[in-house]
Amino acid sequence: MGHLLMGLILGWNVDKVCLYAYGGVTKFNEDINRHLLEELLILLFGPLFQIIYLIIGHFLFLNSTFDHYNIAILIFNLLPIYPLDGGRILNIVFNYFFSFQLSYYLSIIVSFIVSFLFITVSFINNYTINIFLMFLIVLSKVIEELRKRKYYFNKFILERYLNNYNFKKRKCISSLKKMKRDYQHIIFNKKRYYTEKEYLNKIYKNYNE
Repeated sequence: MGHLLMGLILGWNVDKVCLYAYGGVTKFNEDINRHLLEELLILLFGPLFQIIYLIIGHFLFLNSTFDHYNIAILIFNLLPIYPLDGGRILNIVFNYFFSFQLSYYLSIIVSFIVSFLFITVSFINNYTINIFLMFLIVLSKVIEELRKRKYYFNKFILERYLNNYNFKKRKCISSLKKMKRDYQHIIFNKKRYYTEKEYLNKIYKNYNE
């Protein structure tokens, strides 16, 4: 509900909302190159609404089972594992400091480490099979995201080629792999400076030929 509400406030296109036994997933049909702050607000409003729901439910039901279940869901969702909310928030933080591609790889690396850590701990401490299987499923999602890395990067670049974004910050780079979200770029290549649009037009023109 939090993701959906903030997305509508910011004018994002909602693709669909999927409801599961453990909660809901809001899927948006938006560019990767939307402003980082907008995506961060949408991500943060999910856990925020979960906390509000937990507080209201605590006083309505006065049930420790209700509290424990929702706290577990909240903590699980905030784990730094992509594509959970915690992993996506971490990815946004990385994008403030690093390139789009490097931020994605760092998020996947952290996701693998945390997933393996929880699988190992649950195995050593003889936790329930459900917890063990849950993190195996999460790990499979991380592997799935890793396989999409080229698709996400190509989509990120193609959006820059097709659309005109009005980013105020500027950065000089030597490779498309160093492109950052929320930045317009000057590309230095073969002893010449290109605007981002000029360089992308040149690349896609050569590709089409």
